[in-house]
Amino acid sequence: MLAISLRLIGARIRSQMQYKTSFWLDLVGTAVSTGMEFIVLFLLLQRFTLIGGWRLHEIGLLYGLTSVSFGLAEMIGRGFDSPFERLIQHGDFDRVLTRPLSSFVQVLASEVQLRRLGRAVQGAGVLIFSLAQVEAFWTPALLLLLLLSILSGALIYVGLIVIGATICFWTIKTPEVINVFTFGGQQLTSLPLSIYDRWIRAVFLSIAPVAFASYPAALVILGRSDPHGLPAWIAWCAPVVASVFFAAVLGFWQIGVRRYQSTGT
Repeated sequence: MLAISLRLIGARIRSQMQYKTSFWLDLVGTAVSTGMEFIVLFLLLQRFTLIGGWRLHEIGLLYGLTSVSFGLAEMIGRGFDSPFERLIQHGDFDRVLTRPLSSFVQVLASEVQLRRLGRAVQGAGVLIFSLAQVEAFWTPALLLLLLLSILSGALIYVGLIVIGATICFWTIKTPEVINVFTFGGQQLTSLPLSIYDRWIRAVFLSIAPVAFASYPAALVILGRSDPHGLPAWIAWCAPVVASVFFAAVLGFWQIGVRRYQSTGT
C-alpha cells in the first residue's frame, strides 16, 4: 500500500512540474504572501520591543517552527480541503470506495500541492535567521528536538484538516470553525503561549495540540521556563501527542466513511 501511495503522490508531483515557470511563480507568490505575517510581527516589535518578555528572534523561532509545520501540512493534506468537499457534493466518493486501496490514502494522494511549500520555505528562512541569533549549545539532542517538533506539528495540522473533511460526511461542507484551529492556531502559536488565558493554553496543548509544533521546543532551545509551570520535558512528548491525536483522527475518519451514503448513481 505504501508503494502505491508513493506512486500516486509522485504522479501528482510530476504533473505539477510540467509547467515549471507557473510552479515557481506560484511557490514564490505563496512565500511572499505568507511572509507578510512575519513582517507584521517585525513591525509590531519595532514599536513594543517585547511581547510577553520575548524578543524578535525568540518570536521568530516560534513563528518559523509553526510556519514550517503548517506549510508541510498544507502541502500534504490539501486533498482533504476543497477537493474533498466536491467529492462528497458530487457523489464522486463512490468511486473512491470501489477502488482496492484505502480511501484515506486515495484522498491524501489526490491533491499534494508542492506550491504550498512556499509557506514552509519562508518559515524556514525566518527559523534560520532566528536560530543564528540564539545563544544555545547545539547538541544532536537539540537538533533532534527541532526536527521532531516540526514533524509532530505537521502531523497535528494534517489531523485537523482531516477532521474538517470528515465532518463533510454529515454536513456536505467543511465547517469554517476548523479554520480557527488551523489558520488561527498557526497565528496563535507564532506568539508565546504564556501570554494567553488558561483555557486557550489548554485547548492548544490538549484538544487541538498545535502548540507542540513550537512552544515547548522553543522553551528548551532558548533555556526559558514557562511562567505557568509547563515542564521542559514535555517538549519531548510532541511525537507521542501527535501520534495519539492522529490515531484518534483516523478513527473519526473511519466513522465518517461508514456514515457515508452513496448517491446511488
